[in-house]
Amino acid sequence: MNNIISKAAPYILVIDLFCIVLDGLWIIESYETIDSYPREAIVYLVVGVCFLVVSYLLFQFKSPQNLVIQNDQVKQRDNRVYIRKIWDNGEKLSGRFLVFTLLVLVIISIFNFALAVRLLLPLLLCGMVVVAFLYSMYHDDLDMDMDEEEKLKPKTAKVRKLMSLIDYRRHCFSLSLLLFIVIVLSYIITKGLGYTFTEISGGMNVMTLEGGMYCLSGLIFLCGFVYIIHHVDFLGVRQAKQSYEKVLRIHFIELIFVGIVFFIWLISLVFGKQIT
Repeated sequence: MNNIISKAAPYILVIDLFCIVLDGLWIIESYETIDSYPREAIVYLVVGVCFLVVSYLLFQFKSPQNLVIQNDQVKQRDNRVYIRKIWDNGEKLSGRFLVFTLLVLVIISIFNFALAVRLLLPLLLCGMVVVAFLYSMYHDDLDMDMDEEEKLKPKTAKVRKLMSLIDYRRHCFSLSLLLFIVIVLSYIITKGLGYTFTEISGGMNVMTLEGGMYCLSGLIFLCGFVYIIHHVDFLGVRQAKQSYEKVLRIHFIELIFVGIVFFIWLISLVFGKQIT
């Protein structure tokens, strides 16, 4: 039973993240075009959050992590081999993909320029999710010594405890996810109160609140993938310990985007206006 639960948990988690992210992005994008949100939009968000907690609890049923490779596991196929090939040729493949995407957008813009512009952020999200998956699955970090990891940790007990609270090897509730949910809830509440945010439509400027939410979405999946592969196999990629150094790199990137998005959201909220 525990084996079945451990295999199902990561897929439930990823589905939950897609449910929260896609529903939240729709709520943000449709803010100015509808008078009130349908009940289904709120239900999907609540269901996604609830099942996210459930999937996290399912991970707790898993047996304690064992990174010692058994003889029968050596013979099992590990899709990390293919991921490494893709990652190592990332510059060439990303260039081809970028050219192909631009050509498609140019062709679409000839017939419908507005549609081509609207596709920019969704394509950005798809690219970020793919890169997040490849990055988290590529690095197994098994060679990092415990002493080396200990050197990277803060010296003071208070800071060390604080950093352990945002260690995404222990849980999947990242700062990006929490801020994303808070902003989406603020949109739902303010819409019901007849209050509107200032300048929430970004057009082609990605450094708006809408563009920032797409960036947070990519980080949400990155933290989720790191948590998953640290604990269980996923999509044929074998479980591998993730290093503290990787977590610190994620923290560095995350704090930049979380800070920017939080500032934009706060300004939009403070300088919003009541609809009469």
